[in-house]
Amino acid sequence: MAAAVQQEDGSDDLEIYTEIDQISSAMGEGTPLDRTIDKIGMGGYQYTLLALCGLGWAADNMWLQAVAIALPRVQVSFSVPSTSIGYLSATTFLGMMVGATSKVTMGNMWVGNALYGYNSDIPTVSDILGRVLVFKFTLSFTAFFGFLAVYVDTFPALCFANFLLGTAVGGSMPTDGTFALETLPKRKRHLLTSLSIFFSLGSVIAAVSALFVIPGNSCQNTHVPSGPPCDIHKDNNGWKYLFFLLSVITVVMCLARIFFMNLHESPRFLVHNGRKDEAASVLSKIAKFNGNEFHVILADVDDDHEEAGADVAPIRRSTSQYERVADGEEGRGPLRSPSRSRTVPQSNSASLRSTSLLMLIRRWIGVPIKAWYMRISGLLSGEWRNRTLLIWGIWMNMALAYTIFNVFLPTLLEYRSKPVPENHGSRRAEVQSSLTSPLWEIVIFTLGGCPGSLLGAYLVDGAPRWNLSKSIVLALVTLVTSASCLAFVLVSGYFPVILTTVAMSLSSTTMWSILYGMTPELFVTEVRGTASGTASALSRVGGIIAPILGGFLVDINPSLVILASVFGFCICAALLFLLHWSVTTPSRVENEY
Repeated sequence: MAAAVQQEDGSDDLEIYTEIDQISSAMGEGTPLDRTIDKIGMGGYQYTLLALCGLGWAADNMWLQAVAIALPRVQVSFSVPSTSIGYLSATTFLGMMVGATSKVTMGNMWVGNALYGYNSDIPTVSDILGRVLVFKFTLSFTAFFGFLAVYVDTFPALCFANFLLGTAVGGSMPTDGTFALETLPKRKRHLLTSLSIFFSLGSVIAAVSALFVIPGNSCQNTHVPSGPPCDIHKDNNGWKYLFFLLSVITVVMCLARIFFMNLHESPRFLVHNGRKDEAASVLSKIAKFNGNEFHVILADVDDDHEEAGADVAPIRRSTSQYERVADGEEGRGPLRSPSRSRTVPQSNSASLRSTSLLMLIRRWIGVPIKAWYMRISGLLSGEWRNRTLLIWGIWMNMALAYTIFNVFLPTLLEYRSKPVPENHGSRRAEVQSSLTSPLWEIVIFTLGGCPGSLLGAYLVDGAPRWNLSKSIVLALVTLVTSASCLAFVLVSGYFPVILTTVAMSLSSTTMWSILYGMTPELFVTEVRGTASGTASALSRVGGIIAPILGGFLVDINPSLVILASVFGFCICAALLFLLHWSVTTPSRVENEY
């Protein structure tokens, strides 16, 4: 699999990439709908759709980087102690975890049902409203919560606003990936990984925007006792201007999705909602947009996997799914129309409502938990146990080590910047001079990570030629990241700091890209989704813990934040060596790890 991209909260795109592999192996030749989409092929419509998806990926990392940059300015605005400032990032990551969970359910569970036979009965927003509507307006929620964060006046309120912001940005990538996945030809689904460049671009946008609005509109941090006087209510609004500017940029991204091109509903969504004629019309329009005259008939959009020979069942979804009444062990039964529901005698209506509520609770909570427990039990026994525990440990430790330095890097760069002496020009000029240099370093840091995904792909492709497993390659890159972090602590001077931050950015992005591409391939199809999804969830937990832990370490000694990252990356490298030496690759997995 092509290399993907790092993501601080652990990962939404991992589930999307896992789906690509599972779909390819489960569907074989595919259904008539799959073959029709393949015949239409890649064209202007699909490439434009990928670019519009990329806007969501850019917005995701743009906001993550903005929160990290704003951290020291927020600390000044609300007089937050270092031990507590990490809660701002932690609540953002918590929101991303919640948002990713709900929207992965909204997007990925539909793809699982429609394409390779997960049989969830949970109705979701996109199942009711459609893919294109959710795709167009997801970023509007991100922009709204970004504007909301500008106008809060207490630190707890800002944390709550960032939690809401996190719920919006956390679900954009799986939502975008799902919509594209249902439209792209099967042989071109790997192009989703090319969107990683937009993810890196988002952090660059945030850093460059901060360079324009923060230095001239901010007070120095409390670690500069000799700094000039500053009214935090009037002179420390740079972080608010940054959030406002990025909210405007997010609005522009949202408008581009709405007006740049006439997007059509997902043909697979239409087919599985009984609207085959509309699906045929949509596919004909997409073919015409690409410059081809391709007449699609109803037989061309059949998506019955049983008839196609795949070992999956067609999804049965409709807006009346809320009225499904349980029948049998699996809780499945006929759909009752609204008119039939009204004929229930009034004396039995309370009992019926109670039974329906219990069955809904069972389907929404009990059945998924039981299914998850059975899959986890299978992973933690037999041949998969060591492999699973090692990869989960790698994901959690890597997320914690990466996030703790990435969140606090702007703060650490300010701590290392040269204090501005008193009575040296105007207050604004003094502060602007002291903050511009660290922000330039952040811009260079974000630019340094852009080639990381390409480098990761090159290393993965070259590993067999060098007689190295992917685990060894990733372990070596992780050790380079650890060494770069240690060098950052030890060096002094502008250019050595720049070199070490670029090395940290490039090596960490490369590290994540290899891990994202390698993890799904470590498991066969039957257990791949559960193993990768749980690894992603554990990485989000690490992302939530890291800012809180980092706040306490900064309060003791700022260098401890980086040293904690060094320690975490060394643990990851050790686990990767164990993965190479102690885990025997099952015969069903072909690649060498």
